[in-house]
Amino acid sequence: MNWPTRLKIVKGIAAGLNFLHSEFATYDLPHGNLKSCNVLLSDTYDPLLTDYAFHPLINPNTVAQSLFAFKSPDYIQYQKVSRKTDVYCLGIIILEIMTGKFPSQYHSNGKGGTDVVQWVLTAISEGREADLIDPEIKTNVDTNSLNSMLKLLQIGASCTETNPEQRLSLGEAIRRIEEVQV
Repeated sequence: MNWPTRLKIVKGIAAGLNFLHSEFATYDLPHGNLKSCNVLLSDTYDPLLTDYAFHPLINPNTVAQSLFAFKSPDYIQYQKVSRKTDVYCLGIIILEIMTGKFPSQYHSNGKGGTDVVQWVLTAISEGREADLIDPEIKTNVDTNSLNSMLKLLQIGASCTETNPEQRLSLGEAIRRIEEVQV
């Protein structure tokens, strides 16, 4: 997928998550299982979110193995899943889309994939963000497009902040994502 298509997908996922959080706000129920395999794409690459609100339907003894939100820092540290957990999950998807790497965070056994959060944070701290962008979308792009890619990568990193209090809110993440242009 090229850069405009990837950006369209990220913007669509953010809009879908915003819809769920605003339309079902009274339930205070996070998506709980937002990950790339739960994002279906239409023929025109419009994303459709699946597996919303399965948490109450899953046996409490197996929920941590079943839903991605229960692998987030929020749950690991505080035994809590919230709307901020969905922001973390959105960040993982953004990092996956921008780097082209399969996140090890999706595995329950810790084997396979790349710890995209640690990999991205290390590269950012070393000033090597451009090295993270998937080579398939990085070739033959102008400086403006590369800067936009890096901006989206930074947003993904901000969404995956370990401390939920320091993590972007969904509204702020969406605002920043919408500002990114091809």
